[in-house]
Amino acid sequence: MPISIKTIAAKANVSPSTVSRALHNDPRISEDTRQAVQTLAHEMGYMPSQVARSLVLQRTHTLGVVVTTIADPYVSQVMAGVEQAIAADGYTLLLATSNGSAERELQAVESLCQRRVDALLVVSSRAGDLYSSQLHQIGRPLVMINNIQKVGSQGYSVCTDTAQGAQLATEHLLALGHRRIAFIGGPPGHSGSERRRGYLDGLRAAGVEPDLRWLLPGVGAAADGQRALPWLLDLDVTGVICYNDLTALGMLAAAREAGVEIPGALSVVGMDNLPYGALSTPRLTTVDQGMAELGRRAAQMAIAAIADGAVADVVLESRLVVRESTAGVE
Repeated sequence: MPISIKTIAAKANVSPSTVSRALHNDPRISEDTRQAVQTLAHEMGYMPSQVARSLVLQRTHTLGVVVTTIADPYVSQVMAGVEQAIAADGYTLLLATSNGSAERELQAVESLCQRRVDALLVVSSRAGDLYSSQLHQIGRPLVMINNIQKVGSQGYSVCTDTAQGAQLATEHLLALGHRRIAFIGGPPGHSGSERRRGYLDGLRAAGVEPDLRWLLPGVGAAADGQRALPWLLDLDVTGVICYNDLTALGMLAAAREAGVEIPGALSVVGMDNLPYGALSTPRLTTVDQGMAELGRRAAQMAIAAIADGAVADVVLESRLVVRESTAGVE
């Protein structure tokens, strides 16, 4: 049976309240009694009940996190940042997945609230405006990661300026002499629309009017890049910006299989700067989205909001990482 405060009190011949105070370093307890009780508790294998403590403090020291899928490398990088941020504060995580479904995302948020998490983090939300009908039920800080959706007075966001990132990628290809530059999109939502906008802004700023055939749909999967390769070659496109690194890596794999030289026949740029991009052949030029930093900032914002501290939305800048998958037009 678990060792209780009452068991320790009987053994130490003191009251349960004295044991409780000694274990929490209450100054009303003498140093000799405090040390004696804590030593006895350790010897008896006492483990404090976090459930009981949360009822007293009205906090569970737990953050709820909703992600689209744990299989997404983007998510794993963000979560690494979250875990780094919470380590020093003693918080634990409860994780739920939505599989990209707005309905399942809202169900996951509701389920985590029922488990009395102190705050919520939602990565790449699909629910958007649907949160407005649930605000009164959430009743705790909620931080959107990779999304700027406003969800009320306790809603915050941390994201990367992904439009700026796509524009950096476009400007890089333009500087290399490319003018026929395609864009492979991603899933609907803030990130996809912003990256598309950055691409279009970059072209138009250089006086290049985009051809609608250069805009290809996608969902952010490797298969998008594999399917797109023959289409882009038929269009005589010389450069392509992919919604994310997974799409770009799919294109590199398809090019190797088809004997298409990258960057000789086609320069390829990804977005996210996943670790795999530095190991691909050729190594992938990409845009760093600061994923771990997004996770760190989001967790710090949530913890600050729990303590009623000052919290402001955060927008990080993107950074171009030039490797071997891009080159000048021959």
